[in-house]
Amino acid sequence: MFKLFFAGKDDPLILQNGPYRPFTTLHISAMLFLFIVVYIAVGHVKQKEYRLRFLWSVWAYAFLVFLNIFRFVWDVYMGIFNIKEDLPLQLCGIQMFAIPLALLLQRNEGQPLDYSDTSSIAETSRWIWKMGEYMCEFVYAYGTVGFVLALILPLPTLSEYPVFHFRSIQSLLYHTAMGFIAFMLPYLNYQPDIRNVKKAYCVLIICAVLTGIVNMLIGSNYLYTAYLPIEFKLLPWPLYLPFLFAFALFVGRLPYYAYAFFHRMCSEDMVDVLHEGRSGF
Repeated sequence: MFKLFFAGKDDPLILQNGPYRPFTTLHISAMLFLFIVVYIAVGHVKQKEYRLRFLWSVWAYAFLVFLNIFRFVWDVYMGIFNIKEDLPLQLCGIQMFAIPLALLLQRNEGQPLDYSDTSSIAETSRWIWKMGEYMCEFVYAYGTVGFVLALILPLPTLSEYPVFHFRSIQSLLYHTAMGFIAFMLPYLNYQPDIRNVKKAYCVLIICAVLTGIVNMLIGSNYLYTAYLPIEFKLLPWPLYLPFLFAFALFVGRLPYYAYAFFHRMCSEDMVDVLHEGRSGF
């Protein structure tokens, strides 16, 4: 079992049971378990004082970074590290760089900045604060979407490895930690507002431009700006890019709608409870 857990994708132990696929009983069980873990964890932590909510988010981020470093070390040790595929430049990998700025914004507990101070330190703080605002939107919009999609359809890991393999478990836990942080943001100092989705989309476009340059330099396909991950001859490069970005904008709006819906439902339930309480007197 231990050998299978850390076996390379060309190992006979892996090959004899492949090809692997999602939506097996094990995958569905692991997916539901992790969804429940995040739901319970967020529900438990959000009741704590601000300092502990923030620390839990920081610990989750530290765990996320540890998982990514562990994967990098394993790839290098197994001799399968590929600069064209294994850099953290896909949408969920980029979250590792965005989350610190998003969390940094939360440390002031809503205290406003002093815009009358024109010193260089104050100007730097304002720039960091502004970047944090954009990163909060990016992490919330695409961290939640990435978490859900990665657990439901964890490709390409589940096409190469079984569920109980280091690479599959690493990917599932990485996205779980990312999802926990994204769902915790509304319980720090962040308020999801659909009008701010343009900030998340702006960060995504900048990331797409930067990864596009990387793709041209090393022949990779990060953020799928070089070619689609599936064959689709009707829309060759670059004709598919506007549709890809439009889809990204659409899914980036979903977490805001979901938050507004559930927030409204909770508010209505609270109003009903208060109304029933008054009626009892």
